[in-house]
Amino acid sequence: MSTISLRQNHNKDPEELRNLIKQLTVKLEDKYQLTARWLNNDEVEVQRSGIKGLISLAPAEVRVEIKLGMLMRGFKSTIQSEISRSMAEKLG
Repeated sequence: MSTISLRQNHNKDPEELRNLIKQLTVKLEDKYQLTARWLNNDEVEVQRSGIKGLISLAPAEVRVEIKLGMLMRGFKSTIQSEISRSMAEKLG
């Protein structure tokens, strides 16, 4: 199993941060057919066959941890680049 681990600092208030993360999850749903489910106000689970991850919101940082199954390993750099770029755009 391969793992993507990303962190992005931010200075957003909690409501604005949640709205930005909602936009990011919609993009992930559209592009990678991931299902996003809010576990609570600070965590979003994303998953589909071969991908399972968690987006965690903290006061000054967003963390993304995604585990890729064997069939999705080949897409690791593409997925990682897309998420990293989107986080930098929305949160940076």
